Amino acid sequence: MRALILAAAAIGWAGAASAQPAPPPVEAFGRLPAISDAAISPDGSKVALAMSQGARSAIRVVDLDQHRIIYTAAVDDNSDLRGVGWADDAHISFVMSRTFLPGQVLPAYVRFVGHPHRVVYYRTGLIDLATQRPRMLTTNADDEWQDQGAALIAPIEGDPGYGRMLGRAPGMESAMPGVFKVSIASGRTQYLGQVGVNRTTLRFVLDSHGEVGARIDSDEHTNHWRVFTYDGRQPRLLLEGDSPTGAPVNIQGLLPDGRLVSLDEDENGEFFGLYAIDRANGQKQMLFQREGFEVDDAIADPWTREIVGVTWTEEERKQEFFDAALRDAYAHVGPLLENATVSLMSWSRDRRRFLVYAEIGLDGGGYYVYNANDNSIARISMRYPELAQALSGERQSITYPARDGTRIPAYLTLPDVEDRRNLPLVLLVHGGPHHIRDRLDFDFWAAFLASRGYAVLQPNFRGSGGYGASWEDRGRRQWGGLMQTDVEDGVVALIRAHMVDPARVCIVGASYGGYAALAGATLTPDRYKCAASVAGVSDLLLMLSVDGQQYGRESMTADFWRLSIGDSSADRERIRSVSPANLADRVHIPILLIHGTNDTVVPIEQSRRMRDRLQAAGKDVRYVELQGDDHYLSDATTRTQMLQELETFLAANLNAR
Repeated sequence: MRALILAAAAIGWAGAASAQPAPPPVEAFGRLPAISDAAISPDGSKVALAMSQGARSAIRVVDLDQHRIIYTAAVDDNSDLRGVGWADDAHISFVMSRTFLPGQVLPAYVRFVGHPHRVVYYRTGLIDLATQRPRMLTTNADDEWQDQGAALIAPIEGDPGYGRMLGRAPGMESAMPGVFKVSIASGRTQYLGQVGVNRTTLRFVLDSHGEVGARIDSDEHTNHWRVFTYDGRQPRLLLEGDSPTGAPVNIQGLLPDGRLVSLDEDENGEFFGLYAIDRANGQKQMLFQREGFEVDDAIADPWTREIVGVTWTEEERKQEFFDAALRDAYAHVGPLLENATVSLMSWSRDRRRFLVYAEIGLDGGGYYVYNANDNSIARISMRYPELAQALSGERQSITYPARDGTRIPAYLTLPDVEDRRNLPLVLLVHGGPHHIRDRLDFDFWAAFLASRGYAVLQPNFRGSGGYGASWEDRGRRQWGGLMQTDVEDGVVALIRAHMVDPARVCIVGASYGGYAALAGATLTPDRYKCAASVAGVSDLLLMLSVDGQQYGRESMTADFWRLSIGDSSADRERIRSVSPANLADRVHIPILLIHGTNDTVVPIEQSRRMRDRLQAAGKDVRYVELQGDDHYLSDATTRTQMLQELETFLAANLNAR
């Protein structure tokens, strides 16, 4: 895929595309991916799949040697399947979540003061393939709330049949993290206890033998963090420091030689790289960096959890492996899938069979199994099977000039139409806004909109993640400011290039992107023909207040949002002046508001408040609640409903050809 630089000079576009058949139905885009997660078994003979079947999720197991499905079980209608894995060759692990009213699950001694309507409860379970019976794991049968978010770690080297669970300590120490030994066969647990654990402890890092390799603490009152390593069972301070939010150094795991691995800023404090930390003296050594690009994550072996590679993003995700067998497999997979972007997802213990994710053009991505024994690859399933052969158009990486001359990176998806001049445009703004960015990878929003005849621009404005600390910091306290003008300047560049019709531009987004859409409609209403906000923020002071209540005013989360939005006291007037709910009288374009009733990230009150203010001001607003859906549009029925509403709204206002 080629990069395109948009200059101020006009660029003419004309295509030779022939007449195309009708685009895929909205349900093909709104469905949950056919496979949302997958993992290969330790012996490489089976693959576990987290699948969607219509509106329901299911776990499926495929025997690769017999080429047949050996297990399928649907997930409860009211729960969401979040991931699958393997505890050993005979037991599948899975993570589920469910949204409740606080009073349904919270014990009487827990006072819930945050988002008043919903709480999300995560649980871990196992499926015994011999009996085909699922079992939810618990560390405390008398108080299962303690298992909220508890994670299973298995297998454990030298301890067959057992795993570890990272959850909450029992009894009076329930506010502190705890490590448990769990029987894979029976589910019985034993609390192992840890010396030195305290109320500032955030988490533990375990080695391949299930022993604590590191403990990370952070004091939310002082924002001072500490990392301890263990000599036997005795903790020893290894690293400490301060950060604006109290967020500690990001420990990713351990190397095979026992050193800790951290994701940390380079010596200039600009780009994240991967570092090895000597547990004897705390000395750091650069393990991997890519000049001009951020390292995203370390790659852990699924069986030992030792760090064996790294991922980063240029335009698409890239991988590099430290292990020779993995490096060799990665090199061989690429040529087998021509023009594909590939990632190794997991592999067998002997590193002969590999689960691969790949995208080719706009096919939506698919899962494959690579066999190193004969250098062959076979497809399991596409993520969006109805779209794999049906989508056409073009997705490009571009840059455009902001008003101060800075080049803003972005992605442009163009419809497959004969004349690519004066197109209707959807300015699609990503969420976050920090630590998040758009990529060249498949995006179901952009693909859907392009299939309906719209050009789609996705800017990585200043404040977005992935472009270094300076880029991200420029967006702090710039809600309605620089972050907003950066996305608007993309519209200007496309208009000057005669690619976009200035009278047919709509700004759309979810979460922070929903805020940006409403800010566009209130701060620069003459720029747009319409605006659509999905789960967007409309009142910034209300957002700061609710998050402070839920997480604590001195918490990392509250600190993060103060750095991002501003201080609710010192910056009160500025924050009010860029809150769309306070500016409803400025709106003179149609507004679409969509919000899930189970949203625990941005409370639905944000959209209800904007609706009320717009209606009181006599403005054109359509308000839609997605019953039972969350912030992430995890339900296929309501995700499809959202796209249908958006399609109708855009067609009425932009008149796509």
